[in-house]
Amino acid sequence: MFKIFKRRRDKPSVMYGVFQKMGEAVERRQRKAADYLNRRTASLSRKQLAISLVLFCFLFGSTSAYTIWYSIHSPSGVIRVQPVRVPAHSILPDERLSNETELTSRQVKRFLQFRQYLDSLQRTQSGKEIYDSIARYRPGLLDSLAFIEETYHQQLKKQSDNGKKK
Repeated sequence: MFKIFKRRRDKPSVMYGVFQKMGEAVERRQRKAADYLNRRTASLSRKQLAISLVLFCFLFGSTSAYTIWYSIHSPSGVIRVQPVRVPAHSILPDERLSNETELTSRQVKRFLQFRQYLDSLQRTQSGKEIYDSIARYRPGLLDSLAFIEETYHQQLKKQSDNGKKK
């Protein structure tokens, strides 16, 4: 009767094609390697193949066993834990509202105009398509706008608190 949930008919994303091509390239390389190895081993007898398999398993099994044994009986015996260093360019939660992030009235005006533009896009069907494409191709934009809005509100609150104290 009424369609509450509409089936989305999204076009396949661009990334799907990229991953598909990468997968095909990997498969081609694997096929080339398999063909090469088949050509190399075609002249070996069944007994030679079995001996090669046993040698291969023994070689890599023994190296794995040695690695495990060495890790258990290592001379240092202690695993050292080193402190994690925070990169200089990262933003810590306490530093979110430093003096460098204060917004000017012009920036706030432009931000509000852009926010109104995004809100107006959601009123029409063609606008919704544009809004969705913006959200799809610029995934961090809406989060950044929310962060800027939060920063602006905290800045206003900070300024009003400073005005009351004076």
